[in-house]
Amino acid sequence: MRTTIAVMLSLLVLTVFVSHVQGAGLQSSEPYPVALQVGEIFQVCKSGKVICPVRSPICDDLKVVDVADTQDGLGFKGISPGTTLCSVMSGGTRFVFRITVR
Repeated sequence: MRTTIAVMLSLLVLTVFVSHVQGAGLQSSEPYPVALQVGEIFQVCKSGKVICPVRSPICDDLKVVDVADTQDGLGFKGISPGTTLCSVMSGGTRFVFRITVR
């Protein structure tokens, strides 16, 4: 019985630790910078900056960047030169990107 409780407690501690480490990498006071060319797509999941799958994409200026579906998940596509903020929900946290299109 004690062994079972010790194993369960160890798994709980490990789960909390892993969640904290993953969450710490997502939270930042500054948006993550992304540079794109017109027509280029930034693949959010392949970037390694968020935990996928992601949901609820938002871009402030759709004349500069639009949301794109790719084979590898959600992406942001450069539409015209400029800078805008885009974000996605990842594991309960909204992660923000500052996207500059040249």
